[in-house]
Amino acid sequence: MQDKKNRLMLLFSAAAVLLNAVIFLLTKTIDPFHHAAAGMHGIGYEMNGQIQVGQIVLFLLPIITLTVAAIFYFRNKEQVNIPVLNTLTLTFSSFSIISGSGGSVEFHFSIFMVIAVIAYYENIQLVILMTILFAVQHLGGYFFFPELVFGTDSYLFRMVVIHASFLILTSTATIWQIKSKLEITKRLEAEKKSKDDQLLAVLVDVESLTNQIFTTSTVVSGSSVLNVQSNKEMGFAFEEVTGGLGDQALSLEQMEDKLHNINSAIQTVHINAETMSSNTVVTEQSIVASHLKLDLLKQYMHAISHSVSNVAETMYDLKRSSEQAEKMVGKIEQVANQTNLLALNASIEAARAGEYGKGFAVVAGEIRKLANQTSSAAKEIREIMSAIGSGSEITASQIEDEQVIVQQSLEYVEAFANEFDQVKLTIHELSKFILAMNQLLVTINEDSNGVSKEMVQISAVIEQGIASMKQLMVISKSQIQSSQKVDQEIEQLNQLTSLLQQQFSA
Repeated sequence: MQDKKNRLMLLFSAAAVLLNAVIFLLTKTIDPFHHAAAGMHGIGYEMNGQIQVGQIVLFLLPIITLTVAAIFYFRNKEQVNIPVLNTLTLTFSSFSIISGSGGSVEFHFSIFMVIAVIAYYENIQLVILMTILFAVQHLGGYFFFPELVFGTDSYLFRMVVIHASFLILTSTATIWQIKSKLEITKRLEAEKKSKDDQLLAVLVDVESLTNQIFTTSTVVSGSSVLNVQSNKEMGFAFEEVTGGLGDQALSLEQMEDKLHNINSAIQTVHINAETMSSNTVVTEQSIVASHLKLDLLKQYMHAISHSVSNVAETMYDLKRSSEQAEKMVGKIEQVANQTNLLALNASIEAARAGEYGKGFAVVAGEIRKLANQTSSAAKEIREIMSAIGSGSEITASQIEDEQVIVQQSLEYVEAFANEFDQVKLTIHELSKFILAMNQLLVTINEDSNGVSKEMVQISAVIEQGIASMKQLMVISKSQIQSSQKVDQEIEQLNQLTSLLQQQFSA
């Protein structure tokens, strides 16, 4: 700031020196400022060598001070002596202008020019220095060199007092203005400093807030990007869920059809099971009756077996008697063998007996041996024994066959009875199973109807879910669009924040 003031004041000083030179040269050449009658302040004066030397000295003083000020300025633009040198240059220029013009009253106004220019420094000491120098000029001119200051060899003291009074008043007013301005400036600077401090604090807060906004917007931007991605993934998931719910709804419809078919089949099975249950009761009753009859049959078979056993024992006794008779016949055969007639008769009887007569053929052979001993006794015994033997053999054989058959029948009846008991037990268990199955079918039918109702409710819920998913898809798309708009706004906010940060950094 001071260097700029020094530069401008240096230019003003140079202009004042230049003006001084112009006036000095004009005065020395054509003297346009000379008054023919007399000086403006007195009766005039005669130019002499002493006055000319004084004019030259006063002419050179501002040039010297300007040169020194310029040297100081180029060395250091804020050198503290430059304002004093500029003040001396301007003051000495006014001295030279007044003296060079021959003390013309018009050029005394240069004093006010100097006061106005020096006031630019806003330095009271410089104004006081200037005022003192002008006062010394006027007093020295009054007492010693009136020709150089007033353009006359004599000057009224009251005029000097008037000059000095206006000079002092002007300087005092200028000093007062400078002081007032300095105070006002000081207050303004204090207020400015306070405002600057407040503004700096606000700027710091704004910078901090800007950083926070940038950080927050960055986080929000990242979160918004994640939110957009999540919303897109949710949209895809909603589409998949909606498709899955549609497939489930179709599957439920198919399941409802199958459940309807199952219910129909269960109803049919239930009816058949009830019929089977009724038939099972009838069958079980028939089985009980048949079991009673089978018990009677077993009793009859046991009785028959007992009777056949008794007959077999009787036949065994008869057989033993026949054997004893055979022994007797053997003796008779020994006798009958002696005769051919008995043997012939025995052979005839054996032929009649057929297969059963083989034994009698052996007896006949023996009879032949005994035929010679007794033909009449052997003949009678042969006839009797042949008849008894034939009948007993046939009966014994038949009884044995019947006994075997009866025993087999008894065994068959026993086995059938055992198997029938198992059948009875199986029928009883089957009856209980059919009854339990019938009850289970009733439960299954009820549960199936309940499942059908639940499936209808589930189907309704799935339809509501599909509708809700479609609404969620619309909402998700709206959220994605909103998030994208938020991202755009956040991007703009980030750009503005970056600009603010750049301005703060600058």
